[in-house]
Amino acid sequence: MTVYRKVIYDMGVVRQIEKYKRGNYGAPGEKREKKKRPTPEDVCRQNQRNRWQKVQRLILMNFKEGDWHLILKYRPGERPETCEEAKAQLRKFLHRMREAYKKAGIPFKWIAVTERGKRGQALHHHLVIEDIRRDGTDTVKLVKKLWTYGSEFFSALYEDGEYEKLAEYIVKAETKEEGGWCTYSRSRNLKPPVKIVKDVPHKRWRDPPVAPKGWYVVKDSVYNGENPVTGQPYQHYTLKKLTETRSGRKEGDGG
Repeated sequence: MTVYRKVIYDMGVVRQIEKYKRGNYGAPGEKREKKKRPTPEDVCRQNQRNRWQKVQRLILMNFKEGDWHLILKYRPGERPETCEEAKAQLRKFLHRMREAYKKAGIPFKWIAVTERGKRGQALHHHLVIEDIRRDGTDTVKLVKKLWTYGSEFFSALYEDGEYEKLAEYIVKAETKEEGGWCTYSRSRNLKPPVKIVKDVPHKRWRDPPVAPKGWYVVKDSVYNGENPVTGQPYQHYTLKKLTETRSGRKEGDGG
């Protein structure tokens, strides 16, 4: 029996689906395809993509629409001289944020990456944080009060695919050789996505994929191709849960 594997990463209102042909299954008498030998570049690109997807899924699982991509900048002339000093300043800020959230009985979740420009200037921190505005806690006001080294810039996390661009940026920054200046860290209370693995007794999957009831396939998320490492056919796409708008129309209708 020919079988393909379906892997579902469930992040609540978003699911990412991966489908690929398993190399150890084949119909009786079916000639097994010759396994492709990946190049070092193939392996490097695939490893980077895996890291990017891991960060992206952490963002999708733990942060909602309306949360923040926050950039913390330094005033000219006040930038730290060493990587350790920069990380210490970020840790101090995160500690003070965590204590403020704790007083309100709210867990503080975050993802952060620190980067310095190629010429040693424009040091800054990128963060993903929740937007809390209840029980006397206001995230924007807290950040402006507790980041004392310079300016802050807020952008909506899910606006124009912000979470995708940010996840890719974090991985790119993390893999740069900047003498330790590009560092990635996150809070320990982040939940991983729920992973479901199924073996489907069919030769191929549907193309284009069909969303189950109550969901829709995100536009431009469908990819059909070949895994660069295994050489096997591969498909991935994103599903999003339908939500009612004020007009009664469901988000995703017509697409």
